[in-house]
Amino acid sequence: MRLDPTDRPALQPTALIKALATHDVQWVLCGSQVLALHGADLAPNDLDVVPELSPENLHRVAACLRDLEAVAAYLDGWGGERGTLEACTAWRPDPPTADHLDWLFVTERGMLDIVIAHADPYDSLMDGATERDADGTPYWCCDPRRVLKALEKRNRKKDTAREAVYRDMRRKLGMS
Repeated sequence: MRLDPTDRPALQPTALIKALATHDVQWVLCGSQVLALHGADLAPNDLDVVPELSPENLHRVAACLRDLEAVAAYLDGWGGERGTLEACTAWRPDPPTADHLDWLFVTERGMLDIVIAHADPYDSLMDGATERDADGTPYWCCDPRRVLKALEKRNRKKDTAREAVYRDMRRKLGMS
């Protein structure tokens, strides 16, 4: 059964991390999940993944999305022509290019956001990243200060609602 682009399954971060590991995808965790792992009072609804951009790795990302039976997520008014419900329904993992894979995806294990254009590059995020473990599966988590710094440039509704949490995290991490 193919998922619907409007579905929003509960996030199972460990299951998504294991799927990425099964495909030997090189990636680093960014986004609100990083802040939650460092004590922020947040309930992330997706797993934000910044992949290494070599063609070989992007092929592995596409294979992972294929095995997860991922569909492009539909968010009303987001993404231009590519973001229509019809385009999201028709989306497939090929071609495995950065432009094509840079999207939020629906999987049975929750939302998986392959973040490329709106994140610092993989190599940059790996500087200061720490290795973590999800039920025996190692993965890399970027420095939470990087996430907070990136959020300073964002003006989304959810960020406005989370401003007190971000402020507390900045204080906890010794940021101004």
